[in-house]
Amino acid sequence: MTELLIGKTAIVTGAAIGIGRAYARALAREGCNVAVIDLMSEVLDLPKELERRGVKATAVVGDVSDPKVARNFVDDVIARFGGVDILINNAGKCWVSSSHDDLDKTLADYDGMVGTNLKGEYLMGRAAIPSMIARGGGNIVNIGTDHGVTCGSPRELCPRLDSCPWAESPRPTGGSIVFDIYDASKYGTYALTFAWAKALRPHGIRVNCMAMGATDTSMLRNFLGDAVTPELAATWMRPEDSAQVVVDIIKEGPGGRTGETINLCHGRPTVLEPERAPLYVTPDSIGYDAR
Repeated sequence: MTELLIGKTAIVTGAAIGIGRAYARALAREGCNVAVIDLMSEVLDLPKELERRGVKATAVVGDVSDPKVARNFVDDVIARFGGVDILINNAGKCWVSSSHDDLDKTLADYDGMVGTNLKGEYLMGRAAIPSMIARGGGNIVNIGTDHGVTCGSPRELCPRLDSCPWAESPRPTGGSIVFDIYDASKYGTYALTFAWAKALRPHGIRVNCMAMGATDTSMLRNFLGDAVTPELAATWMRPEDSAQVVVDIIKEGPGGRTGETINLCHGRPTVLEPERAPLYVTPDSIGYDAR
């Protein structure tokens, strides 16, 4: 537990199971009060567990893509805990979609995945940011995908570890042909991250993105079905390790990185790597200090 996080209020979306639940637990261990939201009713069991660590917690079953739900949830958190210091935009949906699907399925795919993965992050951020500004700072962590920021883009930032299956040749950027709208929704999180990082740096609010690779969760196991083997699962990250990276980002404090996409993918250790100088976001635009 670090003094920096004790008594802070954190929101974690998509926290019923898997990665989001691990994020909520990790923040509670650091002394944060935690508010969680998810479409799944299992989220309601989490506050009792978190409160055993001496923090306050609350949970709501709700859809972050609904503006009324997002507004009411954040307003309730502010009323209960006095404000918002940390927002982890984790809620996400993923299923198969491709360019030759019929229009009815296409619309359902768009509303489902873009609604949660991008619109939900946008709404939750816009609802929470005024409170962070009023409190003099905060942290937003958006959850993206390693389909968008892989070792192939940009290649010069790749550590080229021996453990990586693409150490000798760049991994192709993007997911497979069945991820068109999922990838589109997640790529949008990078744009939100960069724009918010630039706009909110003067207010002491840091905004970063996790480019998440394959993690051992029920969502991934259900998606792959019978294709999951012990050998394949052994290459996946653990939710707890990903959660520690998020905690470590926040622990960097007000002078820490912002506008950065942290690449967590197959073949790289699930740890917070050293800060990189901005490559596509110019240093001046986010007030970067090379230190």
